[in-house]
Amino acid sequence: MDEIINSPLLWLLCSITIMVVAVQGYAYYRLARKNAKLLGMSDEICAKSFKVGMVAAVGPALGILIVLVGMMAVLGGPITWMRLSIIVSATNEMAAAKFGADAAGVTFGGADFTVAVLFVAWFGMALNGIGSMLSAVFFAGHLEKIRAKVVNKNPKILALVSGAAMCAIYGNLSSGTVIHGGGNVGAWLVAGIATYVLYLISQQVEKLKEYSLGIAMLAGTVAGAIVQSIVG
Repeated sequence: MDEIINSPLLWLLCSITIMVVAVQGYAYYRLARKNAKLLGMSDEICAKSFKVGMVAAVGPALGILIVLVGMMAVLGGPITWMRLSIIVSATNEMAAAKFGADAAGVTFGGADFTVAVLFVAWFGMALNGIGSMLSAVFFAGHLEKIRAKVVNKNPKILALVSGAAMCAIYGNLSSGTVIHGGGNVGAWLVAGIATYVLYLISQQVEKLKEYSLGIAMLAGTVAGAIVQSIVG
């Protein structure tokens, strides 16, 4: 099995996808800098925004890293590396792989997890990402037109809708984990408290604003791990 899931050919094929993603990321970066100049934004603001994004990505990346190690043992390094590089949601990818194994009537990663079941799990992971990709292709343009109409009529509505959407997203993500208790609750509480405390401090210390989100995520991650180790 290991010869298949970690074969050099598979590493090569997955590397092609990663290179495409890297080129796309660079293209988005260039496009953002170009439009920033059209809007009159200075290079200093752009660099600061880029730094904030990198710091904020540290917390989620740590969570993905933990799941990545477990997925690599069953699905192989190349596929896991590729899928988490383009989909990012480790939870969804793990669930999709398990659904594939369940569809074949076997336990994910069990003794009866054969090569045929492995391919079914890979196929399930591929199907998992099709919906979001097709939605972006077919509906992104229409959503931009709707946004433009809303802004022209009343800019405040867009701010309210955006804020409500963010609350709904984070609320949905939090509720799905908090109900399980243990370290999840610890991470949620500590991250929330840290966010509020850092917000108050950043009102006095301007430079802290760009690091506050990343620090809060790290605090929540560490607290969750500690609480989970205590309660089991």
